[in-house]
Amino acid sequence: GRPAGGATRGALELRGSLDCWACAVLVTVQNLLVGGLNLLLVAVIFGLILLPAGVLLGFGFLCHSKFLHAQGQYCTAHLHDTASVALLVVGFALVVPLLVLALAAYCRLARRLQLGYCLVPYSKAVYKNLPANQYHSSGCCCSRDLDTVEKVWV
Repeated sequence: GRPAGGATRGALELRGSLDCWACAVLVTVQNLLVGGLNLLLVAVIFGLILLPAGVLLGFGFLCHSKFLHAQGQYCTAHLHDTASVALLVVGFALVVPLLVLALAAYCRLARRLQLGYCLVPYSKAVYKNLPANQYHSSGCCCSRDLDTVEKVWV
């Protein structure tokens, strides 16, 4: 006959149709929650890091006489048009480096929190006994062991 447990252990077992449907709904809900958490994390990180450039651009546009034509008392007392232009130039010059910094901070935090492992593939809803190593090491860059990678300091 058949070997005891040896041949059937590696075979994947399909779920029933109702079980597959219910599990697919749960996988979808989990993936949507993880996606929402990622969007919230991106918004917080980018918002905090881009805040200085946003403040400079905001005051530059608010205090220049050509843009809003409604200058407040704080603008006329402290800033004139050339100072507003300087704020705009510095604000726009800071946007790209701060974007790169924010992206690097998000990638580092996402790798540290291992957010890639929170997303579940739909094949987990189809098969009952799908081992975790089949979908966690499917070419994702975060699935490598980061401690074994050599670090190069420049």
